[in-house]
Amino acid sequence: MTKSDLTCRVVQQDIRKLYTSNKIKEKMEKCSNRLGITMNHIFPVKNYHEEIWMDLPILKAIDQILNIAADKLKKQSFNSGDTTE
Repeated sequence: MTKSDLTCRVVQQDIRKLYTSNKIKEKMEKCSNRLGITMNHIFPVKNYHEEIWMDLPILKAIDQILNIAADKLKKQSFNSGDTTE
């Protein structure tokens, strides 16, 4: 979920409050309902169109996406009978 910093003034002033903002939580719930995916698969991030350095939210989102993908690949490999790592 992009543009989280523009959704909430508190987050816009301090990106560290991204995961404690009720407004961000409401937007995540709205995304979850519209897209039919669970809340733990929605990652609020700040857009970086004017900044060079990334911060924790975007790195955490990438980490979680990679973990989810790895778990899916492991399940597919296990279900197909391939036991190699």
